[in-house]
Amino acid sequence: MVHVTLGAGNSDPDPVLLKDGFSFFAFLFTGLWALWHRMWLVAALLFCGGGLLEVILAFSGSADELGFIVRLAFCVIVGFGANDWLSASLEKHGYNLAGVVAAPRSDAALRRWFDLQGFAGT
Repeated sequence: MVHVTLGAGNSDPDPVLLKDGFSFFAFLFTGLWALWHRMWLVAALLFCGGGLLEVILAFSGSADELGFIVRLAFCVIVGFGANDWLSASLEKHGYNLAGVVAAPRSDAALRRWFDLQGFAGT
């Protein structure tokens, strides 16, 4: 996904590329991933949700295997939702979704997006 913002008096877009789909780093680091991207409310909700999940698991006396599966499911949900939350955060900060391009790497995606927009390359 390509998000752009047009600054005042600047006609050149400032693109931000964001992978659509599962975020492996958000899966592994959940709240820390959100802090890295300066999404303070999302980070607080992830930390509180994880803490609440731990309290529920501790007081329910569930088996260790069930606790592992529930924690894993929480991380998987975060991994699948992370890039959507980041996209919403970018839109809140003035970026607009300009388009979607398919490419194996971010540099190829950026080049493809510029080609599709008709910008002259070097």
